[in-house]
Amino acid sequence: MSTGRDQHGDIPASDQFRIGYLSDIEGHWDYFLECVQRSNVLDWEDANDCVLLSTVQEGGKGVKFKRLILRPNTHFVYGGDTVDKGPGDIRLVRALVSLKKRYPDRVHLLVGNRDLNKLRLPSELSESDMNRDLEDIPKPFWDRGAKSLKEYLVEAMLEKDGPAGANNLDEVNNKTERLRYILRHTLGCPDTFEFRREEIQILTQIFGQYPPRLETHDFTPVGNLDNEPSYIHVADEDVVDSFLYEISKEGSLYQYLKLSQVSSSELVHNDVQFVIAAIIGNTIFVHGAIDSLTMKFVPSLDTKFDVPLSSPPFSAPHAPTDGRIVESVHEWVQSLNDYLQLGLADFDKRPGWNDDRTSRGGECLLAIQNRPAMWGRSVVCNSYADGGVIATTDAEEERRQAIQTAQEQLDPLAFEGIASDVMDPSPAKWLMDNGIQRIVVGHKPTGDCPAVLSSKYVGVEIVAVDTSYAHRKDLNCDGTPVLKQFGDNRGNALSIVEIVGVCSSRTRLETSGVLACGTEYHNAFPFLSSDDITEFNDIGDPYLGTRLPDGWWVKAALPPNYHLCRGSGRFVEYKILPMHDVIKILSTLTSK
Repeated sequence: MSTGRDQHGDIPASDQFRIGYLSDIEGHWDYFLECVQRSNVLDWEDANDCVLLSTVQEGGKGVKFKRLILRPNTHFVYGGDTVDKGPGDIRLVRALVSLKKRYPDRVHLLVGNRDLNKLRLPSELSESDMNRDLEDIPKPFWDRGAKSLKEYLVEAMLEKDGPAGANNLDEVNNKTERLRYILRHTLGCPDTFEFRREEIQILTQIFGQYPPRLETHDFTPVGNLDNEPSYIHVADEDVVDSFLYEISKEGSLYQYLKLSQVSSSELVHNDVQFVIAAIIGNTIFVHGAIDSLTMKFVPSLDTKFDVPLSSPPFSAPHAPTDGRIVESVHEWVQSLNDYLQLGLADFDKRPGWNDDRTSRGGECLLAIQNRPAMWGRSVVCNSYADGGVIATTDAEEERRQAIQTAQEQLDPLAFEGIASDVMDPSPAKWLMDNGIQRIVVGHKPTGDCPAVLSSKYVGVEIVAVDTSYAHRKDLNCDGTPVLKQFGDNRGNALSIVEIVGVCSSRTRLETSGVLACGTEYHNAFPFLSSDDITEFNDIGDPYLGTRLPDGWWVKAALPPNYHLCRGSGRFVEYKILPMHDVIKILSTLTSK
């Protein structure tokens, strides 16, 4: 199998600078290992000074301790969402935190919704909440169809005891069932509890204890265990304690948040440690989307994780509590990162509820990862893409109807689930006026390879990378059954996203990996630069990231064919079409 690495000794003149990007791995450890194997930015080095080399547990003798390292003249961006969907989230987070600490100026860790929403756990699993009347704990406000905690516990009681009386409800009203409820009915990850149990078993077998000793945090176990760790007993209470520990100050997820970002800029305040977005040269990275609602907008630190009492974004005048507008992209990024830093400091001071359960520390960080709480202005959770591609006509209609509903009914939940408009010229012009020519995001699944909008449409190239729901339930391209290498959701699909160029402001996008059908691909997109790049005009495929009249998008080059995709919502379909046919169709459109 091809590793995807550059096999040519000298780096070409056009490829002297490189950014590697991964996002939304969500605890899929084997997937992460394969991504590192294929990366031109990341490597492993043996950790011969590991304090555990002589004391590793018997069942872990097949494991080697390594450090993740960064190649010279490169940057690495992790786009957020480290946890929840696989046994491996603690190992993943530890590896990323260690990398950031050793390369603070060249590693950029972004926050995703799955990282930020764990800030809920200390308050919602606190003794004060355990002692509250169940009727006083509301359903998730952003999901009108969700079960309440009491409804869930009644079901859990009946499953446990059969047709039992209500006096047995106290037997299931414990932190274990509270956490299961939170994960299943408010975070959309019903398997996470058992994934964490498995992760604790693995870490205990390797390190001899969980949590591992603090001095081991720079050492990442890579390799196969000699036997299954299922013989190690991990009680339900241990799983609950693990979730609380990992978001405490010594825990890996807390350390990730402390070192991460909503965004960062290499041009200003390079000492910022945690961000919501990142700017490197002519590319900006966020977890969600930069659209007409999120652009320039910085929320108020008083924003609540609740149905908003503030004004919707289309009303005027805005109240001061709604937030503020920042015109410069770099100042906007810095303001968002200040927001994150101040929000985490607030969480540190008061991780639990106040007496009447109306406020807790870090409330503004929970709000920014929730679209209804932000009136659709969440740079973390707004998203491009629909049906495996970057834009569809169905998504355009849904967006129009949602905005109309929000305006007429003043309903913030109308923004839940809609796709941002990639064809909107306003955010593109704002970014280009500030030297930005490319947006790279994760968050929303985009089929079996990244969904890209060519820069020819609005001037900015938009790259959506999340392939976490890429598994095909049909057959491979050759008619054989699909084998699911990376689990039920990912299937075979794997994507490496790198940005290469002469320098950070003269770059092109490269995507490579494996499609859901098992076929290897490598895409090279055209150069983007505000300078003269005539010498590089023959590098890159101008047809990638373009749309055909019938809704098909060109997603990958498989010479002599193109891999095409179209869909709507969660429905995705693929087909192969000869390159000359695609070029003929697109050339006809251009000539009209």
